[in-house]
Amino acid sequence: MDMVAAKPKDTLDWNNSEDRTLKTYKRRSRRPTIPDELVYEILLHLPVKTLARSRSVCKAWRAIISNPSFIHTHLKHSASRHEQEPSFLITPHTLSSVIDDDVWHTTFSNNIPFYLWQDGQDTASLVHATDFHGEFGSVYGMSHCDGLVMLPTYTKIYVFNPATSEVLKLPDSQKNNHGFQTAGLGLDLGTNTYKVVRSFYRSVDFYERTYNAGMEVFTIGGHGSCWRIVEDPPYPVKPQLPMHFKGSLNWHIYKELLQRPPEGFLRFNLEDETFSFICHPVLPSEEGRPDFVEVGGELCLAQYLTNQIVIWKSPSGDNHQWDRLYAINLPEAWKFRPFNFLGYRILRRDNHICRYDEASRTAKEVVCADQLRYKNPRAGKNFDFVVEDVYFFNIVPYIESLVPLTAGAR
Repeated sequence: MDMVAAKPKDTLDWNNSEDRTLKTYKRRSRRPTIPDELVYEILLHLPVKTLARSRSVCKAWRAIISNPSFIHTHLKHSASRHEQEPSFLITPHTLSSVIDDDVWHTTFSNNIPFYLWQDGQDTASLVHATDFHGEFGSVYGMSHCDGLVMLPTYTKIYVFNPATSEVLKLPDSQKNNHGFQTAGLGLDLGTNTYKVVRSFYRSVDFYERTYNAGMEVFTIGGHGSCWRIVEDPPYPVKPQLPMHFKGSLNWHIYKELLQRPPEGFLRFNLEDETFSFICHPVLPSEEGRPDFVEVGGELCLAQYLTNQIVIWKSPSGDNHQWDRLYAINLPEAWKFRPFNFLGYRILRRDNHICRYDEASRTAKEVVCADQLRYKNPRAGKNFDFVVEDVYFFNIVPYIESLVPLTAGAR
């Protein structure tokens, strides 16, 4: 009788070990995998904060989320949601002290918070905040383009992506702005890069109505990370935010500096970085200068009369043949400004956001910025500032995005 020696219990059976490993691998390999196309669609519908965390899941997800094509498609999804459910970014600005002789205060807090408010909510949630520790004294109106927010101050210009918590501090300019700095943010459709365009005055004399104006451009993510001087504007530009629309910045003309000011505005093409002059419509009344507003994907002009806002549109697209589109009839209409006409006729009056009801010809308040609760989700409580101390609110329509600030991000 043949005897088979028994193996000691502590001896490893390599054959059985390989068997078990193979079986385990086969069991795992039989698990269903999600097709790449479905993963892409799922990621498209996630908010930016979730996508930022999802980058670390695996290399494949990181590659998808960082791809410029995905960033662009995700932005289009965000824009579509915004049309159905408008959202706004609110930044309350407080003063550290009050100087009586200041025409515009120079003691603004250097803590810049961004709160997201969506229609129907009674709270605004903190998205991002940065403290600049004394880098500036005065702040001005914000502008928004594709999830990027530009905040000009008296000394510096900052660009934020609040959703990704990126901050870009633009380099100082050596140009003398004579206190009339004005800047705009927009997308160059030719290169798909974002640019900040800043006007400045080398000299200005209101009494003699003489001036020497210039323009400079900073390309976000561009080589060199510096301002570039471009052609001088054919007319002086007004020190107020220009409106970005389809690859151009539209500037009002500073008529106070001209003996015979033309009836029109300046358009700066962000691709070839040149100016063109666009005539205003022939207005039946001298009352109320027109302002820019986007209506249904078209650049229009809004004329503010005592009890009426008239919207003018150029159906031909060349912006020289203007037609009266419609009118918004309101008591004291001149106090309102069209705020968001992409899907709703939303108006702003001071700190109040209103929706215009055409049937009753009234502006019904949707929310008042100084009556909202401002919440910090991480702290789980209302944020630590007193609304009564707010000097003014910066409010812009907001679409979150993954658009990166790749050069000089803080």
